[in-house]
Amino acid sequence: MITLVRRLAIVSVLGLAAAAVAYSHLIVSHQSTVEQANRYDLAWTGFNGRLEVTSLRERVARFSATGDAAAGDEAKLYFQIVVGRLNTWGSGEFGKFIGSSPLREARFEGLVRDLTLLEPLVDQIHDDEARDQLMRDLVAISTAMDRIGGEAYSASLNEAHALRSALRQKLEVETWITGTLLSLGTLLVVFLLIQNRWLSRAHANVAESAASHAFLARHDSLTSLPNRLAFHDAFVLEIERRAAGSVAVLAIDLDGFKAINDTLGHSAGDALLVAVGDRLTRMVGQWRDASAARFGGDEFVVVLRVEDGVSEAVDKAENLRRALAEPYRLPDGTVVIQATIGVAVATPAMPDPLQLPDNADLALSHAKARCKGTVQVFDVTMRADLTRRRRIEADIITAIALGEIAPQYQPQVDMETGRIAGVEALARWTHPILGRIGPDEFVPIAESSGKVVELGRAILERACAEATLMPDGVKVSVNLSVAQLVRDDLVDTVREILGRTGLAPSRLKLEVTESIVMSDTDRCIATLHKLKQLGVAIALDDFGTGYSALSYLRLFDWDELKVDRSFVRSIGSDPHSLSIIQAVVGLASQLGIKVTVEGVETEEQRNLLRHVGCRIGQGYLFGAAMPLTALSARLLGTALPAPAGRRTHLRLVETSSPQN
Repeated sequence: MITLVRRLAIVSVLGLAAAAVAYSHLIVSHQSTVEQANRYDLAWTGFNGRLEVTSLRERVARFSATGDAAAGDEAKLYFQIVVGRLNTWGSGEFGKFIGSSPLREARFEGLVRDLTLLEPLVDQIHDDEARDQLMRDLVAISTAMDRIGGEAYSASLNEAHALRSALRQKLEVETWITGTLLSLGTLLVVFLLIQNRWLSRAHANVAESAASHAFLARHDSLTSLPNRLAFHDAFVLEIERRAAGSVAVLAIDLDGFKAINDTLGHSAGDALLVAVGDRLTRMVGQWRDASAARFGGDEFVVVLRVEDGVSEAVDKAENLRRALAEPYRLPDGTVVIQATIGVAVATPAMPDPLQLPDNADLALSHAKARCKGTVQVFDVTMRADLTRRRRIEADIITAIALGEIAPQYQPQVDMETGRIAGVEALARWTHPILGRIGPDEFVPIAESSGKVVELGRAILERACAEATLMPDGVKVSVNLSVAQLVRDDLVDTVREILGRTGLAPSRLKLEVTESIVMSDTDRCIATLHKLKQLGVAIALDDFGTGYSALSYLRLFDWDELKVDRSFVRSIGSDPHSLSIIQAVVGLASQLGIKVTVEGVETEEQRNLLRHVGCRIGQGYLFGAAMPLTALSARLLGTALPAPAGRRTHLRLVETSSPQN
């Protein structure tokens, strides 16, 4: 709309300019007309000539009648006046008038010639004969001058009429232009007023928008809590004032928030975050010099002043944890969620209090790794753990390239015959400086740093290559991470590795957990179908520990279920665990799905599992994960053939001394 007003204002200005130019031209035209009206009048010049020749005749007639000498002198004077008048007629505007007609010009020349011939008669005015001749000739001259004067009068009348008409038309145009100027000027003023009003509104909107952007730049858009930037400013301010007391930072993480998002939807997750933010605001508002912020996701941070140091910080963190654990009434239902809190407190002796947020985050990470839903105070040893984590994260890619991270194989044994039916490839890392690093440590680091795809590909490729050195009846199982499964190139990667290593697709089994499938069910199931079309077997790992394991049995044609070790661990003391395993085995048998039981560690467990129909077992009873050479020496009783030689199909049997 503002653009339209501006365009109309521009049109008005251009119209005013055009009208002004036209008005200026009209003024010049007026001046020309006035000059034309004010020039020497033809009618007046002609009339004077006629009057003067009449006066000459009257003087000659009086002299002739009275013989008065004065009348004779006057006659001579008027003759000179008439001669001067003819000279006037022959020049200037009247001369142009005479020259405008050839007939008139010829008549005038004859008049001048006749008048010249009268001059001797005027000089002989006392002679009766000369005077009589003069009287006769003056009649002709008077007639000629009357004619020319009459024509001049008529021409003057016509010109006057034309001038009046022109002035009248110009006056009308002037009136129209004046009205146009006034109208356009009024419109321009109106447009300027409207534009000024809109500009004022726009300025107000800009100011409001700037204030809104300034707020959003320092606050979380969902919960309206201060964001990381605002928290940093509040934290630095508290550090500068910490002479009056210690400063504490609480790092808060909601436990199981992802599950709520997955089961109830993101709208419920957002509503929960808003409710948590409101509850935090109310709690923190009761404390002195305290403020809460949201860093993103389900991460919240609180900075506060504590007079009694760590004990006060822990007490307030516990109060906050209990308050956050109270039920939340959301539009989708009532939700209960726990919170884990890391606590870091600055003291006067602390060398760098600006590390408090990092310390609180380290304490939070330790609490989540050990026992969620608790409060953990930072300890200096956690800094060493952070250094180790960063070293591991930095060395992962190099370790993959150098083969330091390599698969080791845990046997999957037929518990009836003792034959090895397959092996599971498990990533193991021996660091040149840090020594052996467990997968429970480096795999989560690889996932969080985005390097788990490279790790998974390296383990898959090496496991497929080494599986070609094993007997044809032995399948190799490889775990897939969620980062691998959601990639569009996973199927092509598996196909490429199988082709390059020469491993038959039927000898490769890919294992996925229910939690991985839950991350993006439709996409993951579609990828698993494509993998199965390659001839690869698909196993559902850790079966029975998820939220809706049975529902996933309908979504995909699984080749194998792997019963989680948590059920096996308690089958000797809890009959329900054994009943669950038996039910799973029966269900899988009806669906045509094989079952492997993980975590078999004792003969008692083996016998119980065999009794309820379990056939394939995996665990320390049959051997821990070991390198390919150890698998050859301890389980085959002979060395595996070299890759370049002809393979011999060997029977794998269980040794008498399993490795735990």
